[in-house]
Amino acid sequence: MHTDIGLARKAVTRIVHEPRRAAASSPGVDLGCVLRHAVAAHDRQRRRDVALLLLLILIVVTLPLTFGASLILGLLAGWALVAAELVTAHYHVAARQLKRENFDPRQAPRPPTAKDAARLQAIELRDRGNVVISSRYEPFVGHGVIYRTWSFALNTGRPESGKHVIPFTVHELNTYLSARVAALKLPGMSIADVLLVNGADLLTGVDDRTRAEVLPNMAGPPGAQVSDALLRELREDGKGRARPYLAIRVAGWSGELVSTLFLRCALLSDGDTAFIEGSNCLLAPVRRKYQTVDRLLDSPTFRQWCRIVGEAGIRTPILLVNAPFAVLAELFAPLIRRHQQARQERWIRLRSFDYGAEFSLREEASDWLYYRYFQSLDRELYAKTIEHRVLDALVQFLEDHDIDSSDLIQRQTTIYNSGLFAGRNISIKGSSVRAGGGGQWNNPQPLKQK
Repeated sequence: MHTDIGLARKAVTRIVHEPRRAAASSPGVDLGCVLRHAVAAHDRQRRRDVALLLLLILIVVTLPLTFGASLILGLLAGWALVAAELVTAHYHVAARQLKRENFDPRQAPRPPTAKDAARLQAIELRDRGNVVISSRYEPFVGHGVIYRTWSFALNTGRPESGKHVIPFTVHELNTYLSARVAALKLPGMSIADVLLVNGADLLTGVDDRTRAEVLPNMAGPPGAQVSDALLRELREDGKGRARPYLAIRVAGWSGELVSTLFLRCALLSDGDTAFIEGSNCLLAPVRRKYQTVDRLLDSPTFRQWCRIVGEAGIRTPILLVNAPFAVLAELFAPLIRRHQQARQERWIRLRSFDYGAEFSLREEASDWLYYRYFQSLDRELYAKTIEHRVLDALVQFLEDHDIDSSDLIQRQTTIYNSGLFAGRNISIKGSSVRAGGGGQWNNPQPLKQK
């Protein structure tokens, strides 16, 4: 945050200053702590812009009297100011507070205003709930790119020879699958029931009970926790716009690589057909420029001083010219936000407001590149191991309920050999992820469907 003001500005604008919208949580990310540093970085940049504006005014006023000397002196002063800000960001904050051995989330900076403090406190309270509210087409905001989806239908009304089908509920099937997957005991694995819903459906597209739990106050923001009873009721219904999923998550490489399978089971009203769907999401390693903090010394070397001074010299003229516009934007920002909030209030009265999150900090910081060969293999390990366990558990569940599973068993060889679900009544969709360039980090490879 402190070394990428663009990302810090996005975090403040699209999360902190959106008090009615949900905030996208991501596995392994303390969103409240990250946002506190984003607010601090944004505030420091704002103070720098004010100082540069005052310096620019001084240059303009004294320029006719000094025959150009004030311009040279002003540029030198601005150069020193920008260099000092860069040193502060990299070595007084990043190196001393954010390195692995120094990092303490309890020491995150306090927001400068009471309004920002209240918003961040609300985000921290909601950061680890069981509700994901998205404004995107895909409902899995905060969990990365969808790199594989699959689905299939099963005939659950056909009994084994000489037997009668033992009735079951979707809740029983979901509980059984969860227990069987948990028995894998993969390192870094967690399993949770989550509710996925689009933010545009909260006012008109869901039933009253769901709305009461997810959106207790129409003025927002939405809640982050719903009851197990509601999850069970929605799971048995299977047709609503708010849908429960089993989120099976595996975090590896110290949280750099997070694979999540969102699994949903639905039983059609006739009770003779079950629909199973799964979507694999991946959070890739963050960009290397955000990891350089762990290699920073407590103070810059001579070479690093030269690099900072050179970078400051290039940026100073641009920042000086841009300072009036940056300060004006900050002065008018509260008015713009009030106008935006008033517009959102009108949308709420018209029941057309979208409470969902669209921006995810963790996704924005991801590079979508593998930096180690084993990261690619581990993604396959996580996804295929869990998918195979789900399939095996499903076959066993059908057999325990005297349901003919021969059709599914016949496909197992094809499924295991290909790693994908393919065949009659089974569909699979794989997607490629945007490729990136190489560089000096051992030739990183783009994430792609194997």
